Amino acid sequence: MSYMNLLQNMSTPRKPKSKKKKMYFGPEVEEAIIRYNECDDQFIRNAIYNNEIRYAFEKLTENIIHTFKFYYTDGQDIKNVQHDVISFLIEKLPKFTASKGKAFSYFSIVAKNYLILQNNKNFKKLVGVLSIDTVTDTLESNNNLSTSRENFLNLYVDYWDHHLDIHFPKKQERQVAAALIELFRKRDNLEIFNKKALYIYIREMSNASTQQITKMVKVMKEKYKKIYSAYLEHDIIPIDREY
Repeated sequence: MSYMNLLQNMSTPRKPKSKKKKMYFGPEVEEAIIRYNECDDQFIRNAIYNNEIRYAFEKLTENIIHTFKFYYTDGQDIKNVQHDVISFLIEKLPKFTASKGKAFSYFSIVAKNYLILQNNKNFKKLVGVLSIDTVTDTLESNNNLSTSRENFLNLYVDYWDHHLDIHFPKKQERQVAAALIELFRKRDNLEIFNKKALYIYIREMSNASTQQITKMVKVMKEKYKKIYSAYLEHDIIPIDREY
């Protein structure tokens, strides 16, 4: 293919034109990646990427983000997250070796591991601020939880099932704490996420005032931090320990 033809085709990624459904990351993409790595001419490499690889990377990252629900992005737009993943895949292009496996499997694993790492980093930013706002964010992003975060929340609820009466012997405090934990327990089914609505929800469950709820949230925040630290250290929440 001449330089002129390459230049004319660089503007947009090539999409399958066949009427039959075609794999977006088929053998032809793997062949293009091999040619990309074997080429020393940066102009031709760019053309190969734009014409034959870029669309496959876009679809691959899009599918992984939505299939595994990597939506916990610390406020970053999903499109920007996808762009970051694609940039990372481009960096890893030279590391692909056809003799060690298929390109689709290799880049799927690379993209997924990158997203898991970023997702877990963003989750750690959540720790240390347990408030009604934190509960709101957690409930809103429930469908997007990483496996690690989902596991922690399940253990967190289980811990309080065993320790609520011990930590909060006073009835009013226990009722507010129980209402807060119930939000985490029912996170799959709740459809109210704004701060005001959650205060009302907790007040109806506990008959507590806003001041009492706020006070208990601060107490639960400190316990949340300690419990999460234990989880990071042991990968479990010791039931026999009090925080």
